[in-house]
Amino acid sequence: MIKRLTAFHGFYVVSFFFFLGFLSSCAKDELVAGVDDEKLDATIASSAGLSSGSAGPFLYGSNMGYYSGWSDQQLAQLLIGNQSKNIAGAGVNSLRPAMYDHFVQRWGYDIRAGAFETYRQLGGKDHTMYLSGPSDAHREKTKYCNGVQSKTFANLYEPIWSSPGKVNAKNYYANYVYHVVKTYGSYVKYWEVWNEPDYTNNWSASQTWAKSDPNPCDLRNFAAPIQSYVRMLRITHEIVRHLDKDGLVCVGGLGYPGFLDAILRNTDNPNKGSVTANYPKKGGQWFDCLSYHVYPMYYLGSNRNSDAAAATVVRFKNDFQAVLDKYSYNGKTNPKKAFIVTETNIPRKAIGNYVGGNEVQRNFLIKAAVTAQKAGINGLYVYCPAESKPLSQATDPYQAMGFYQNLSSSPYNATITPGGIAWRTVSNLLKDRRYDAAATAQLKLPSNIDGGAFYSSANNDYVCVLWAKTSGTSEVASAQYTFPAMFNIKTLTQINWENKQTKISNTVRLTGSPVFIKL
Repeated sequence: MIKRLTAFHGFYVVSFFFFLGFLSSCAKDELVAGVDDEKLDATIASSAGLSSGSAGPFLYGSNMGYYSGWSDQQLAQLLIGNQSKNIAGAGVNSLRPAMYDHFVQRWGYDIRAGAFETYRQLGGKDHTMYLSGPSDAHREKTKYCNGVQSKTFANLYEPIWSSPGKVNAKNYYANYVYHVVKTYGSYVKYWEVWNEPDYTNNWSASQTWAKSDPNPCDLRNFAAPIQSYVRMLRITHEIVRHLDKDGLVCVGGLGYPGFLDAILRNTDNPNKGSVTANYPKKGGQWFDCLSYHVYPMYYLGSNRNSDAAAATVVRFKNDFQAVLDKYSYNGKTNPKKAFIVTETNIPRKAIGNYVGGNEVQRNFLIKAAVTAQKAGINGLYVYCPAESKPLSQATDPYQAMGFYQNLSSSPYNATITPGGIAWRTVSNLLKDRRYDAAATAQLKLPSNIDGGAFYSSANNDYVCVLWAKTSGTSEVASAQYTFPAMFNIKTLTQINWENKQTKISNTVRLTGSPVFIKL
């Protein structure tokens, strides 16, 4: 076992002083005397320019969904696991359910309180919840284009508060958010405003949004002006700050950097988003976290492999951060935003020209979890719990995504996929560890090898994840890696994606499938 390396101490001292100087549907180590590891982790995060929301452990998440014959609690056991029922689970430690207004208006705000307590007892934490779905009575009647009724809430511009601390019931969205946050705030960390508000069938139009506001006609999931969306961010932010000071308000599952630009340059003023006394702040002041969705299959071209897919997840983050930098959300002028990915995956079956298959999916899930942490992303929520069709019948890539094969109607009869096993392995081995950039640099990985080092303050040791980089349309790759002499290693424990252990020497023979090395 290799404990935290003293060779790294100088790096941390430099970093420290540098810092001192500046319900989703599934249909689709020590620095100076007296500084402990927790404080060090916070220092590392700060020196990397991360937001205050990035201090918690990485979240290995899953979207939820509806499966006939399965309750939310049963589905959560399948994802998180339940030792008392001998359910191993899929390594999930955080869930992303929806809580629609139309649902709570019918069944009451506390209808899912028991389910969330079950999630907590199972080990789930820091859940993400998206806020959406007005009831018919609460839906805006305005038609902003071509006879298409807005999908957002009526009365958004009613006052948020009727008196200090008392929400205005006439503002339907504010009232809804207040009661949801009050009921579920102890379980939820990330509050997403809407789901994919920038979803569009008009890709060409999306390329203009960095300069001109989106046309409501092109926003199929929202169908309302961008100022209305900023208004919802403002309402959510005021209420979350009042009720849940640890909660983070997120833009909801964005796909286009141009839409983020529109949020950042507009206030919630219905008069063209201008700054006035009543509308003093632009959109960036009203959210803490950027949630985005990325399905790499659409962006790989002929480079259809797990490394390219994992790199796409990070490229999206960098594209969004470039927009945030434009408006000085860079950790200097304004705090950086936290990042989470609330939908991602690639299919277990190649359909059409899209990447797919058991090997590439399981490799992607491990590599995405590693590269996301290296990029400062707080968590990945995989789409989704189970495949919606038997694999032989799948004709759409989304039908072949899930931790489990197509579910029967009788809990807990379910077959985990290789991707599910891989997610369980990476989660079980890394969930209580933090990515260590300095330790990774000390590995001196050559250009044909990728991976990272993850430190446990509880065990005072490392697990390294390593793989040979893939290219083209193949997952076949090979490389040989020897740990530097400073590590003084003679024997190692290597763990594969199925959590099978072998003893190896200081030299590791790598393939395109990641392995975990206990130091």
